[in-house]
Order: sequence, then structure tokens, then C-alpha cells
Amino acid sequence: MLIGIVGRLTEIKNHKGFLDAAAELRKTNRARMRFVVIGDGGLRPQLELHAHELGLHDDVLFLGSRTDPENFYPALDIVALTSLNEGTPLSLIEAMANERPVIATAVGGVVDLLGQKLSSADGYYVCERGILVAGQDPETFARGLARLVEDEALRREIATRGQEFVEQNYSKDRLLSDVSSLYRQLVSEARP
Repeated sequence: MLIGIVGRLTEIKNHKGFLDAAAELRKTNRARMRFVVIGDGGLRPQLELHAHELGLHDDVLFLGSRTDPENFYPALDIVALTSLNEGTPLSLIEAMANERPVIATAVGGVVDLLGQKLSSADGYYVCERGILVAGQDPETFARGLARLVEDEALRREIATRGQEFVEQNYSKDRLLSDVSSLYRQLVSEARP
């Protein structure tokens, strides 16, 4: 099982929380797992040290910045987002477009991306298109991750719904149609 997080290595993205959740998950789950950090930034040395201190040095790969999302998203079994604040995270949209199941903290536009809450358990929610973690607690995030790791049917369901959502709402054709409609509206309003 390959669990990844994608984003700049900055405080706001809370990669430390991802590593803490990975360590918690390791304590309770015996499944074969590796964790991948994709992105770069000034916090990389600190995060690598933190992974080592947590005993994850053999389980976490820091891949740095990548420009080939078409290659790395399909390789991930689960995509995580542990941000402290977000607008509408591109990493989740890209993961969903690649039919990857996602788990994320309930911040900003993440709530809208993941959709309606279907059920709740232990501080996290199973939503239409992912697992939504209510707080910033690594133990709760780890429980949500464990649910995804252990439930293959759930992973498939939310990944499929996520991909359908992105195709309907974020496709190139949809963008072109929206821009064209906006221009038509502006032209008609500008006419005397």
C-alpha cells in the first residue's frame, strides 16, 4: 500500500501531521505500507529528521518536486492532505481525476470537494468522495487512513465518485464552456 501526500513543504501544508499520522497508523496496522512525500521546500530537512525520529526512516520516501503527475498519482493507493488551511486544493482534484481515494482535513474548499457526509466514526467522516477528518489530531487521521487501507470496496467507491465529480466539474471542456458563457454574458451586458 502506497500512501502519498503532494504539496510544498511548508508549515501550512502540515506534512509533520502526515508523518505523525503515519507513525500512529504503523502502531495499529500490520499491512505493508510505504509513505511518499512529493514536493519540496525549506522544511524538508526538518521533516526528514522527524520521520527518522518517529522510526519511519525505512517507510517514508521524500521524492522532491515532480512534474509528472500522470505518473505518480496512478502509483499511489491513497492520497492524503493534512493542511491547516486550504482554498480548493489542486492535489486533491488531480488525485480524484486519477481515480485515487483521498483523505483530508476539513479545511477550506476540501469540504466541498469531498461532498456529502455519509457516515461518521471516531472523529472522521466517510463522504461521497473521500474521508474527511474533522480536526488536526494525528490519531484521528490515522484511524481514517486505517479505514481506507482496510476497506478496498470503500477505496474503489470514493475513487470512482471522485473521478466522476472532477470530470463533471473540472474538465477542460467544462472550463472552456464556462469561459465562453462568461464572455457571451459580458458582451450582451455591454451592448446598449
